[in-house]
Amino acid sequence: MTDTVTPDALWFPDALDAQNRAVRLCEATRDSLADTAFLDERWDRTGCRTRGVPLSELPQPDKPAAPVFIWHTAFCCSTLLARCLDRPGVNLSLKEPAALMELANIKRREGRAVSDTWLKPVVGALSQPFAGEAHVTIKPTNTVNNLIGDVVRLFPDSRHLFLTSQLRAFLISIAKKGEAGRAFARRLFTIFAMDGHPVARTDPRQLMQMSDLQIAALVWQMQVAAMLEARAQGAADRFAWLDGDAFVAAPEQGLTAVDAFFGLELGAEHIAATASGPLFTRDAKDTGQAHGPDRRRAEAERFAEQLGPELDAIVDWSYGVFPQSPRDGRLPGALV
Repeated sequence: MTDTVTPDALWFPDALDAQNRAVRLCEATRDSLADTAFLDERWDRTGCRTRGVPLSELPQPDKPAAPVFIWHTAFCCSTLLARCLDRPGVNLSLKEPAALMELANIKRREGRAVSDTWLKPVVGALSQPFAGEAHVTIKPTNTVNNLIGDVVRLFPDSRHLFLTSQLRAFLISIAKKGEAGRAFARRLFTIFAMDGHPVARTDPRQLMQMSDLQIAALVWQMQVAAMLEARAQGAADRFAWLDGDAFVAAPEQGLTAVDAFFGLELGAEHIAATASGPLFTRDAKDTGQAHGPDRRRAEAERFAEQLGPELDAIVDWSYGVFPQSPRDGRLPGALV
């Protein structure tokens, strides 16, 4: 959203005030938006001017762009993919904007009819590129997955990439993070339980008897179910699927396919340089930390060995709870 501020800045819709039906705008530069891994409370807003505007007065583009989204199940390289797609003058990748997280919670508290009144103007504002730039790609946090179907309904021209891991890989990622990861999985379950998934009606005593990894498996399955349900509501050519590990294993092929699907026109030379560049040697969430495919694979193998037969037993059990879920973890519309 442009305005009369510094030449290289815009007013970014940063937060929602549900009680007063207002949006807080933050004066931000392109670099500040692109560089941060999380546009939520972790984003450093030091020195940013802010102002509030009523939702009804939130500026909208004259020619709205068709929104482009990366939806994900967590721990599947979504931040890395978003960084790879960011190219000044072509595409800005917004990673986990707080406004969408708050909007997802408005829906959980007040229902779809209320959240719809926010969704169109907020997504419209987030999707407007900087001057001289063609595209914006939005990667929400995975707790926003309850909005996928609503975006499909309200923005029929929008494009949606579903980025997932295999369930086994997701469970290993949870285990790698120790107690924090297991607590995160249980927190996600309580959030997704508010979205109407039938599994959320499980007897609480039965839930308490489940292991943390069993709960994590349900969380992954609930997210995949939400993606498949949303996909059924729109035109098939508006959806695609990519496995995070397949992307990391063949980044140039993956980036080329995503670029073509989104219509970003990043360019073959840029894609080749990105695929062989430093993004694949650093932690996408903390670029000061070294990380790469070989280390990721070695860690996964070590934790899989520690978990032993329990890992595959939990995977099998969860598919019994979600028999309609693709057993091979492949969603329709594979790009790679």
